[in-house]
Amino acid sequence: MDDVYTLKPFKDTGKRFLVIARVRDDSLHKEWIKPSKYKNFDLYLEYYGDGGSDFRSDCDFYSEGKETKWPRIYKIIQKYREHIFKYDAVWIPDDDISVDCKTIHNMFKTFMKYELSLAQPALTMDSFYSHKITRQQKKYVLRYTSFIEVMVPIFSNKALQKCWKSFKLSQSGWGLDNIWPKFLAFPNNKIAIIDKTPVKHTRPVGGGTLYQDIQGSSYDELHRIRKQYNVKNLFITYGKVWDKKQAK
Repeated sequence: MDDVYTLKPFKDTGKRFLVIARVRDDSLHKEWIKPSKYKNFDLYLEYYGDGGSDFRSDCDFYSEGKETKWPRIYKIIQKYREHIFKYDAVWIPDDDISVDCKTIHNMFKTFMKYELSLAQPALTMDSFYSHKITRQQKKYVLRYTSFIEVMVPIFSNKALQKCWKSFKLSQSGWGLDNIWPKFLAFPNNKIAIIDKTPVKHTRPVGGGTLYQDIQGSSYDELHRIRKQYNVKNLFITYGKVWDKKQAK
């Protein structure tokens, strides 16, 4: 049914949140688990590098496998959905995201406080970015939007169950962030960019191995998925939650 080569399988830990990341040898995930006292999440790593790194000691669950991010995440969920669907929220970042454990801790708390379905942490102003809407605006806790990016999405339990089967539709991931809001019925107060807990995207856009690993064009995938689901790339901000501390 699958080819997830598991070396450190799932078990129930009692944690409410999960981080799933596919990592290569220069992954920044070690930053995510320090300071460890803030770790309110389980960490699943899947290694796809060529250097023989062993990151099993860095995480709670571990596997190895090639292919690209989203089809692989689909297979991981397919194999472990009885465990994964027990978490209240799941974050699926790229491995070139620089952020500490306290920020991730607070990101999950904010996500749950505002009862979000789909979100992402904002990108710091010194990040490499594709879409201006994703850059941090410090005066807000969060902004309710029509869009979050495939780079760092956070799903609620219910949202993940509605969206996960789409992960296999795009090798590059392009187009998936256009259809997830449709799967959630285009809410105007459940999808957000969280400015309070920004992360730094450290690699130039298009600079990873993804574009060498896929067959065909990521633009072709984007247009195919948009056409198939009759969606457009809309960047709408529906509302904002002000950060009172920044206002002082």
